[in-house]
Amino acid sequence: MRTRAAVVGLSLSMALLTGCGGDDGTESAAGDGKATGKPAASGPAYRGAALPGYAQKAAWSLSTDNPELGVLDLGGVLLFAKDASGAYLTDASVDGEPDDVNRVLFASDEAEKLTLEFRDAKTGALTRTLGVTAQSVEGVTWKDGAPAIAVGTSATKESDGLTQEETTTSATLYSVEGTKLGETSGYEFGHIVSGYAVSAADGAVTLTPIGGGTTRTVPCNGDDDAECDFDAETGIAGGDRTHAPVIAGGYYPGFEAAGKYDYDPSDVTLNDLATGKQIWSSAKAAIPEGVVLDDEGQPKSRTIEVVEVTDGKALVAWQKDLGLSPTAQVYAWYDLASGALTASYEGGELVVYSADGELAALDKSEFDAGFDGTAVWRTADGTRLWAQEEGENALDPIRFSGNGKVLYGSTDDGDLAVDVTTRKVLAKDLTAVPDVNTPTGYGYLATEDGFFVFAPA
Repeated sequence: MRTRAAVVGLSLSMALLTGCGGDDGTESAAGDGKATGKPAASGPAYRGAALPGYAQKAAWSLSTDNPELGVLDLGGVLLFAKDASGAYLTDASVDGEPDDVNRVLFASDEAEKLTLEFRDAKTGALTRTLGVTAQSVEGVTWKDGAPAIAVGTSATKESDGLTQEETTTSATLYSVEGTKLGETSGYEFGHIVSGYAVSAADGAVTLTPIGGGTTRTVPCNGDDDAECDFDAETGIAGGDRTHAPVIAGGYYPGFEAAGKYDYDPSDVTLNDLATGKQIWSSAKAAIPEGVVLDDEGQPKSRTIEVVEVTDGKALVAWQKDLGLSPTAQVYAWYDLASGALTASYEGGELVVYSADGELAALDKSEFDAGFDGTAVWRTADGTRLWAQEEGENALDPIRFSGNGKVLYGSTDDGDLAVDVTTRKVLAKDLTAVPDVNTPTGYGYLATEDGFFVFAPA
């Protein structure tokens, strides 16, 4: 897990002031903000412990003595920020940001001049620099989930003696190429998803496209107390017992029987973001084998979560039976065109996925069906590769290596790396676990000796 300097209590957004590109100290950037695109100049050599799943020699590195160096993963691009003195910034965190996902690169009560460096994840080439004046820099997503950044600021209108002081926030969005995508007002951390500004108020969740288009309201039906909400930390929308990503794969959710006192079966729907048409509903879906049913043939637990929507398919987790959370789930794949249930299997609720989504590992939990350890399985059909047994040191998964061949995790005795296929321990007493750049499979970490990026082994 990353350790970052905390900047709390911020609910800002930023309007960006563009400037000229800067010099990173190792490469010259063109005056228009475009960089040379040459591979990164030679940095320090990695002298730490071997990292299973990755090459022994770093593909590229940067000189820094900051183990908390700020970096945003933007797909095939890694983003860094320098202050006015030319020093790389430490990662910032804000209230509502996940502990295990780096989403906020910079956050401050006061606007500062920064130079943003866009570097190719594989080579370290400086592909673009961008000068900005900002109070925050956050990783977000643009249309179709493409990585982007929101650079924000706030403005305060002072009281004239009668009116109250008023602070407004705004953000300008940029692509990984550093080109401007659009602007939005009323910006809050975690509330820009797939190019939509997400708002949640009075039990309603609204999706407003940045730059124009049709606004969508998440359907939220039930009795008079029906309420739906949005968790900016996870990007998940919910209606009492049902949950789904607020936008995924071109779809947004809807929630039936979303009231706290509504005893009708809770259901979740998926709706086409372009047309607003409902495409899929758990009410009409085949219930996967293994879900415990009541006397009327309905699931005893109507806790249902859409986990993923990709390539016209939805992975849906049905809670197996009533019980404390986390508890056992039945995962089911549905084809959205036909609605057909194509595969299902049992698994845990707290799961770590490989970068390509093909493998999953169970996060240990004292409540999870008495299971005290880890199992690894294939998400396509639930084929289990291995599972720990009673008496072993319980492994708490952290993440897979970029190539999916190694599982990093922690035990009471420290962090270690395990071969995914054989379960052989490849390394133990590790001091660091690399983050993963999903599109490339490259791993990266910062130490007191520098910032290092490794190709998959």
